[in-house]
Amino acid sequence: MGVGMQNSLSVLIAVGDFYPEISKLMIAGAVARLQSYGAASVWHEVIAVPGSFEVPAAISFAIMSDRERYDGYIALGCIVKGATNHHNVISSSVSASLGDIAVQHAVPLGFGIITSDSMELAMERADPNGKDVGGNAAAAVLRMIELYKRFLG
Repeated sequence: MGVGMQNSLSVLIAVGDFYPEISKLMIAGAVARLQSYGAASVWHEVIAVPGSFEVPAAISFAIMSDRERYDGYIALGCIVKGATNHHNVISSSVSASLGDIAVQHAVPLGFGIITSDSMELAMERADPNGKDVGGNAAAAVLRMIELYKRFLG
């Protein structure tokens, strides 16, 4: 039985809002994709953290908490290249941490962390009418929820 047949799903969106204009676009894309999901209604909660580096910790806190259980998690954020290689360090750390969380905790997780050489390219990737990274991360988590339910649910 696919997840689309359930009455509702809950998804946590953790977003690094170091670049608020980009975060808003990614959230809009993710929420639009969640709202258009088949027969199931999708309840979502958005939590903002200072930047992309903090997104994995926020998702870990939610997973380990006894207060709330989510069917899936969406990680959103943006890392833009600066004058040093700091962006490479942050990008590698965030990507590895999110992959570890998904595998170690066996949770559906949609990856929506933009790494870009410029703000212009980041805006294009964040725009729901452009590359729609937020919407694509939401689509990924919905597919992973279906897979999770198939094998573990």
